[in-house]
Amino acid sequence: MTGFSFRQKVLVLIVALVTAIQLFTLFPVLSTIRIDVDARARETVNIGGAVFQEFMANRAEQLRTTVNILVSDFGFKQAAASGEIETIRSALINHSERIGATVAMLLDTDGRLIASSAESSRLTQIRTFSNLLSSPQVSEVAHTVSYIDGAPYQIITVPLRSPLTVAWVAMGFPIDTALASRIANLTGLDVSFVHWSGDQVKAVASTLSLERSGDTFPQLGLQQLDSDQAVLLEQSDGNYLTLLRPFMPGVEDVYVVLQLSMSEITASYRNVRTIFLLITSISLFLAVSGGFWLATSVTKPVSSLVAAARRMREGVYTEPIDVQSSDELGELAEGFNAMQEAIADREERIVYQATHDSLSGLPKRALIFQRLQEQLETEEPFTLLNLAIDGFSRLESSLGHRAGDRVIELVAGVLRDSMDDDQFLGHPGGNEFVILLPRFEIDSACQWVERLSRALHAGVKIQEANLSLRASVGIARYPNHSADSDELMVRASVARNEANARRDLFAVYRPGQEEHYIQQLKIVGDFPRAIQDKELVIHFQPKIDCRTREVLGAEALVRWQHPEFGLLMPDTFIDALEQAGSIGHLTHWVIEEAVGNCREWAAQGVNLGVAINLSVDDLLDDYLPYYLLEVTNDQELLASSLTLEVTENAIMRDASQALMVLDCIRQLGFRVSIDDFGTGQSSLAQLKRLPLDELKIDKSFVMNMPDAKDEAIIRATIELAHHLSLSVVAEGVESEEVLTRLQSLGCEHAQGYHISPPIPAEAFCDWVRQWRRRENAEVIPQRRRSSS
Repeated sequence: MTGFSFRQKVLVLIVALVTAIQLFTLFPVLSTIRIDVDARARETVNIGGAVFQEFMANRAEQLRTTVNILVSDFGFKQAAASGEIETIRSALINHSERIGATVAMLLDTDGRLIASSAESSRLTQIRTFSNLLSSPQVSEVAHTVSYIDGAPYQIITVPLRSPLTVAWVAMGFPIDTALASRIANLTGLDVSFVHWSGDQVKAVASTLSLERSGDTFPQLGLQQLDSDQAVLLEQSDGNYLTLLRPFMPGVEDVYVVLQLSMSEITASYRNVRTIFLLITSISLFLAVSGGFWLATSVTKPVSSLVAAARRMREGVYTEPIDVQSSDELGELAEGFNAMQEAIADREERIVYQATHDSLSGLPKRALIFQRLQEQLETEEPFTLLNLAIDGFSRLESSLGHRAGDRVIELVAGVLRDSMDDDQFLGHPGGNEFVILLPRFEIDSACQWVERLSRALHAGVKIQEANLSLRASVGIARYPNHSADSDELMVRASVARNEANARRDLFAVYRPGQEEHYIQQLKIVGDFPRAIQDKELVIHFQPKIDCRTREVLGAEALVRWQHPEFGLLMPDTFIDALEQAGSIGHLTHWVIEEAVGNCREWAAQGVNLGVAINLSVDDLLDDYLPYYLLEVTNDQELLASSLTLEVTENAIMRDASQALMVLDCIRQLGFRVSIDDFGTGQSSLAQLKRLPLDELKIDKSFVMNMPDAKDEAIIRATIELAHHLSLSVVAEGVESEEVLTRLQSLGCEHAQGYHISPPIPAEAFCDWVRQWRRRENAEVIPQRRRSSS
């Protein structure tokens, strides 16, 4: 009940209670009466339906008896035997008038009309009798309904025997208002006869007026013809409980509609309802009057409390509540006053905790931006520093989180001691600090950072040990680098990252420096869409045998056709995806695409293996070997068709985990190659432990082969690989001279732009065939795995 006063709530409560009591009394009574009225109405209609059926059965029997008496009359038989039409017609007229039939007919045994009491033109459309008499089941009395001059008639047909059946006599009794009135007198219901043709329902005769029946019968088309229950139909003058019955068995186009007006039968119910509603209204009036008096006597002291609560909501806690009362309301006022004081103290603590870091006691991000904006509004130049403690995560992992927290506290103290009163120090979180130096030029800011570095290098005492700390600082200045607080923070952070990457103490922001970081963020964000929109493609760089020049396989190299940045090489986006934890998705995609291409090449008669590069994160995935096996099995390829290339640095990140994953990969039948050998940090002892099949010499050595030192390194590497039973691949072969020299040194395989640049997958088979024709070399086949 938001927005209601206490007085209004009291009134609403009392009114609601009285209303609820009245409703709990009113609705069951009215509902019971209404249900009883409905039940009695339905019972009346159902009884009327039974009376109608009984009446129609008796009427049919009477008509059959009457018509049988007619055909048994000797005079009628004699007239029929004379064959004179006028004599027969005269007899039909006399007898039909005597039994109340409107139409009388004499038909031959084939159902053709011989004579009729009516004009023959009225009977030309009748086809029912011939169809009926032609049925082999008809030998006695037959009933049907037929239309004469558009009016329905109940037709009774009996055989004329002498002693065999020599003709048929048909008598027609009108289905009209007189018949409806007779049924209405018996049932106490309104009675209508309707003709049903498709979706059209038309009244034939009715005890209702044309105005009342006209809006009833179209609704009948919505009801089930075989329904045994009465339905309620809404008409212009009220609701009618309606029961639909066939006029007689076997007739599907003439129905009787029995109706009972609900307004008449519910008249007594409406009177009772009016009395109950009057009683309820009087009760509500009394409740409102009493509630208003009660609410007025209570709400005055409560209003004072409400006003105090509103002041508290607006943050005003200094005005005490003055209620001259010693009852419960007085105690409540005293409680309000105590609560105001407690809230004021707690709010002050909450605001401080929300804006200051719990470890350092320094302002957090929101307050930093507020202070930075205030400084921008003065339009005075200032320098912004972004500082981070180098190696903090390693320190925290080796000494524990408590030691890390202590470092933050001590560094915050060192920074405070280094600052003047007009300078500002903030702590956004983690090991990052923000320093604002008003009126500082960049040179003076750099000198300030150097003094601070010496203070940090002097060390802080942690767990009885003195830790010498090193920091990386990014420097940005207003207005030189930006006039926006967000941009200044970002650019100082970008400069700090550059200082950390170069292992310098500080770095000053250079215009455009953050574009690379923004591009990397966008690349990470666009990666899921790139796979979905097929922006990633794989090119394959062939590998050949140095001696025979045979094509041995290819290395899969991914390319990204970015809609904004154009064609991106792997070194543009691989590092960003690794840092974002998305490199595994890329690896899985490359594996599936490369293996799928191998399958397509094999279908074209080119059976080659493919090499795929793995990242650091891939070697931390215990499931990777089984994923490789699953993909190759699905494509029906041998595991040996796939070579997995890893760098020395990737292995050294977590050597034990990498060795476990590589060993599992190799045991499953896949080949393992160490890529860019000679540029990493692994030792020869580490190389001896690796489960390898192949060693790839980095292109930085191969491209400089004319240099004697590089050639010596390559020769030593080839000899080392051969002693370890490894094959050798040389990358970066740019000339025939280099390829020939590699062959003479014993290098088995080569790849590079002299052989071919990376080729799109769809053009690779054509290139292989052209190379084979040119070099007269055969492709080493690799048997596809049998489907069994």
